[in-house]
Amino acid sequence: MRALPPDAGLTILELMVVLVILSIIGVVVSFQVVGQMDRAKVDVARLQLRQLQNALTLFDLDTHRYPTATEGLAALLTAPDNLANWRGPYLKNKELFADPWGHPISYTLDDVGRYVVMSGGSDGKEGGQGSAADIALGQEQ
Repeated sequence: MRALPPDAGLTILELMVVLVILSIIGVVVSFQVVGQMDRAKVDVARLQLRQLQNALTLFDLDTHRYPTATEGLAALLTAPDNLANWRGPYLKNKELFADPWGHPISYTLDDVGRYVVMSGGSDGKEGGQGSAADIALGQEQ
């Protein structure tokens, strides 16, 4: 059996350098993944709002009006009282009523008959920047 030279193998310092490098790579990769997830959720929220817009348009074509603020988005799933021309449901289920972050989608209708469907972003509050920014789609007359 031959004896190993004293410089064979890794020193503690070399192991620490390798661990630091691997840690830096891990942090960079994780930030990239988190950034992609945030962008993906924003895209999903926009798609959800577009689907709600389509359902609201179908509701309007059948009933000649949009749901009132009191009826809200629930009118897309169940017929409001005394609404003869309702031909829904206009959505399969109420999963679209919450954004990808789990916050409820807001629906407002002004006095002129214009609606806005909105997600508050990742923080669920009005305002914000980045993934916390509001995402809103509306109808103009």
